[in-house]
Amino acid sequence: VGNQQEEGTAALVEKVVNSIDAVLLAECHAAKIAPDSDAAPKTMQEAVERFFGIKDGRLGALDTSEQRRLADRISVIATGTRSSPCYLIVDSGEGQTPERFRDTFLSTTRRSPKARIPFVQGKFNAGGTGSLQFCGKHNIQLIVSRRQQYAPIEGADDSVDTWGFTVVRRRRPQAGYLSSVFEYLAPGGRILRFRSAGIPAI
Repeated sequence: VGNQQEEGTAALVEKVVNSIDAVLLAECHAAKIAPDSDAAPKTMQEAVERFFGIKDGRLGALDTSEQRRLADRISVIATGTRSSPCYLIVDSGEGQTPERFRDTFLSTTRRSPKARIPFVQGKFNAGGTGSLQFCGKHNIQLIVSRRQQYAPIEGADDSVDTWGFTVVRRRRPQAGYLSSVFEYLAPGGRILRFRSAGIPAI
């Protein structure tokens, strides 16, 4: 598994960074702007000002109710015990269709799909799998997502109205091997999916 963070805090922060990117991309799509076009914001500060009306992108300028409204777009929830916590990260960002999981959440070797988008941060394909080494004794994580209805779809995609989910794990090096193996659940090569108006994630 390449691009791994060196310690758990950085891995968790990378997950939150990806959620911030997803929310900004969702707002860009809602404004009917292609994120990699000349019409898109050139910096994160510009994106926050244009999409959320926050002058110079300074969150400190917001009052408490405005901060809370914005904060509701991303939640980080800790459950479990102090010695063995489980972190749930939920955002109302652009989301992905099940057919796009491989090229987004599960991608480790391809060029980042966000590489040509100037106002996002996570461009190194590290957020999806870099945290696996810190994911408990069994190194597993669950990913669940659905594409926002107003977000564009690439090519023919019959999974557009479904939620996708998979379990990802890092298998430690076996005898005779130096590297870990990154695996995800996809029976018959197909990301699992279901239809629902929503899920009680929080």
